[in-house]
Amino acid sequence: MKKIKIVAVAVTAVLTFSILFVACNGKDEVPVAKNYYLNDGDGAHVANVPYDEYLDDTQPEFSDKTVIDVRDYGASPQKSAQENTLAINNAMQKAGESGAVVKVDGGVYSTGTVYIKSGVTLYIAADSALKLPDYDDYDAEEKRGLLNGALIRAEDVDGWRITGPGKLDGNGTDYTLESENPTKNLPLQTFNLKEKVLSYRERLRNRKSEEFGCNIVYARDCKNVRIDNVVIYEPSTWTVKLELCEGVQITDTVIDNNIYVANSDGIDVCGSSDVLIEHCFIATGDDGVVLKSNVGEIENVTVADCEIMSLANNFKIGTETGYDVKNVTVKDCYFFTAEIAGGYSGIAIESADGANISDVTVNNVVMNNVTSAILIWLGCRLDKGNGSDGTVGSIDGISISNVHADNVDIASAIVGCDYNGKVYPVRNVSLDNINIKYRDCAESLNIYNGNDVKHANMNGYPEITRVSHLYFLSHEMSEYYDMPVYGLYLYTVENVKATRFNVTPRSGNTRPATNAGIYDSRDRITDSVVSSS
Repeated sequence: MKKIKIVAVAVTAVLTFSILFVACNGKDEVPVAKNYYLNDGDGAHVANVPYDEYLDDTQPEFSDKTVIDVRDYGASPQKSAQENTLAINNAMQKAGESGAVVKVDGGVYSTGTVYIKSGVTLYIAADSALKLPDYDDYDAEEKRGLLNGALIRAEDVDGWRITGPGKLDGNGTDYTLESENPTKNLPLQTFNLKEKVLSYRERLRNRKSEEFGCNIVYARDCKNVRIDNVVIYEPSTWTVKLELCEGVQITDTVIDNNIYVANSDGIDVCGSSDVLIEHCFIATGDDGVVLKSNVGEIENVTVADCEIMSLANNFKIGTETGYDVKNVTVKDCYFFTAEIAGGYSGIAIESADGANISDVTVNNVVMNNVTSAILIWLGCRLDKGNGSDGTVGSIDGISISNVHADNVDIASAIVGCDYNGKVYPVRNVSLDNINIKYRDCAESLNIYNGNDVKHANMNGYPEITRVSHLYFLSHEMSEYYDMPVYGLYLYTVENVKATRFNVTPRSGNTRPATNAGIYDSRDRITDSVVSSS
């Protein structure tokens, strides 16, 4: 894999370091990362995004395609969003007649929703952009006329492409409220789970209006989609949403979001199949790459050679999971949080609404400053709005190998559930060559020693911070309990094999590494073993 170039950043006087991946040549080698990325002054953006590692400034060749310049249809960086929306969509309509290229060049164009057509390539030249208008430039009625839930919208159209190296700008910071606490969210000197959660939540930027939250790219019922060599910047909700699509390639793309904007997932694969996400840099405030089977089954998804920063989960299956998910591969990736605190799991695999999740392979992943390395959660939320038929699903056949995680704060966990008097275990999980090291600081733990409170929320929202918590009306009123182990916590599992599973705890740790040696009516750990090297 490539070594990332050192990038000069004007906003910081601190040296910027490169990251070096070492691929595993055989199972005995451990992937390592030399250093980490930096954040800007208030922690809202990664300061040293490696644009030149991911983007190519060379104008692409379009061979025999006709190139239509939006300026020829009346668009201009000096014109209003209303004027540009009409002009750009007229150019797009014309391009759709012959599968032409729509070219955006010459500056930043304020625009409402652009409707991409079948066979069309949207080309955004260097130093140019399509950008949603400022929130206060238009009243509610005018915004309804301009905005249809996305900057770029594609429905039931095939064979289209977005390329750059220009920018799609969702203007998300302007569509969200100021944080309750606008200061940089630095890691706690004394770790406390509840304090960590509340510290993160008070820095979130929530939308000014749910009605005008916009994806940057929304695609539904599309085939043969390609997004490459482009910067996608600051949505006010999910960045790229792929719904019921087939045959999607997202490569050489930079997603550079304000990481305090709430619900700003990087790439959402919703009921879509045959999806490749490769060589992308994603920095965002919610899940980085997330698979949601709320509208249909998901099959054949690969995430490879990506660097992902998230203040939630770097890679996640869930939470909306009413339909099955199978044949998913994640490999050769770097998951991180740059300097600031926040985040949940590097790898989260969750079935909450009845999905059967199977054949998931994760290999060669480096993590730094991620709260917890691994969460596998089989729950019983069973939300009908997300496709549930009222039955608990399954998680069966997960392989995770060659993982190196530094500066974690919470143990990993694999948890099944009880529902209507029946036990639903997570089955057949293999973890091999997993090396985890805690961030070494003081800690203030709150371990529950009573009845089965730590599993009372399996019909709730799954996150690593909630394996052991009870929710009461608000996060401030809730009880956040720490897991009784520091390494790998197991509950209601069958045939979990964790070999060469090594965890270095904080120097003041008093908890055991795992509860794998326990079997009773509460823990239900069947035919499972956890061993270090």
